[in-house]
Amino acid sequence: MKSSRGFLAPATLLALTATAAMALVSAAQAARTGNAGRDDLLQGDAYGHRVSAAASVCAYQAVDISTSGQVLSPIAASGSVTALDDGAAELDLAQPFAFYGASWQRIAVSTNGYVAFIAEPGQEDGGDFNNDPYVPSLPDNARAAAARVLAYHDELNGEGAGATLRSAYFASCPRPSGLGDEACSVLQWKNWSRSASSGTLDVVLILYHASAAIALQYAALDTSAGNSACIGIQSDGATDGLNWSCNGGRALTAGSAVCLFDPAHLPPDGNDRLFADGFES
Repeated sequence: MKSSRGFLAPATLLALTATAAMALVSAAQAARTGNAGRDDLLQGDAYGHRVSAAASVCAYQAVDISTSGQVLSPIAASGSVTALDDGAAELDLAQPFAFYGASWQRIAVSTNGYVAFIAEPGQEDGGDFNNDPYVPSLPDNARAAAARVLAYHDELNGEGAGATLRSAYFASCPRPSGLGDEACSVLQWKNWSRSASSGTLDVVLILYHASAAIALQYAALDTSAGNSACIGIQSDGATDGLNWSCNGGRALTAGSAVCLFDPAHLPPDGNDRLFADGFES
């Protein structure tokens, strides 16, 4: 269709209007998810979790509760293993923790480097020592809860000298989440060993109760440096998940951290960013 001099044809005008509307929708979606051009947060899962190891939003800050925290005493997964080899200690959290939109009050802390959210006692035996190469994946231990945080999921053992498994609750977390002062629950596997590796682990998992953020901190690593471990999260029923690294997908170093953020509470962006048209995002 032709147009009069100086005027756009109706069809052209409609096309431009639709394009502009789509751009506005895309910008709104980006703003809502906090991913408007950010390179410090990576898309995680269908739920909308974001993950980062960037120091700007996930700085490592040592937390050690190995002499002050509550001692956790695992129960063996079966009669053929020891409790510190394949087992779990159950813990009632001081505050609920929101995970994939559901509120959880009780966890099972596995000797194999993961935490499972459980609805009732005995739901998780902690005996899942053989991590899968991806998440989400239905666990294959005898009594298994699928909703998990995989801090360093591998065939681990806490029978060595000085090995401790502890927890602590802080009304004001010693490692700030970056989202304001909030309470946290801390779990620590210290001087834990990995089968067929030398060296010991010092892994800390922090659950932030107000923002539902999760921090995983690695003060020390065995010689495998995570090359056979799985690090990530997955939902109840294993219908959704986030795989930061499984079997060496990403390198780990001592003195590093990985953070996972709920989409409702993303960290502030410290950089000024511009849309292509020059307007600030």
